[in-house]
Amino acid sequence: MLDKSTIAIYDYVYNLLFGVVTENVYLMFEPEELLDTDVQDGFVVVSVGDVHDESEFNSQAYGWARVFVEAYVPTKSRGRLDETKYAAFENGINEVIEQATEQDKGAYFIVEDSVVSSSRKEQNNMNNQFMVFMKSFIVNIDKE
Repeated sequence: MLDKSTIAIYDYVYNLLFGVVTENVYLMFEPEELLDTDVQDGFVVVSVGDVHDESEFNSQAYGWARVFVEAYVPTKSRGRLDETKYAAFENGINEVIEQATEQDKGAYFIVEDSVVSSSRKEQNNMNNQFMVFMKSFIVNIDKE
């Protein structure tokens, strides 16, 4: 049977993003209070959906989970898009996903053809405006 815990998937994705895209990486939810670096430089929130067990009877355990990465990019004055920061987050996340799909398949790996993305504008409870770049992909779990 496959371990239904999502903690290992959070760790896998966190380690892919941390230091490559940003050091401001949060798991599950946007933080209630933002640090100065979050407001100035932006941050990333990672969330993991349900783990789907696809294990077989021959003792090979495997499954998958959909992962969501939201990059919160601070806007310029008067709510304008900071194209430089936005591009840095978008390119960083895309690069991380691309590299993860090309690496040797370990216990966790990303399926490249399941990547979807979108964007939106958001204002948090402290009146900070962000452009949010969202990326979603499948993380496969292979336990032999």
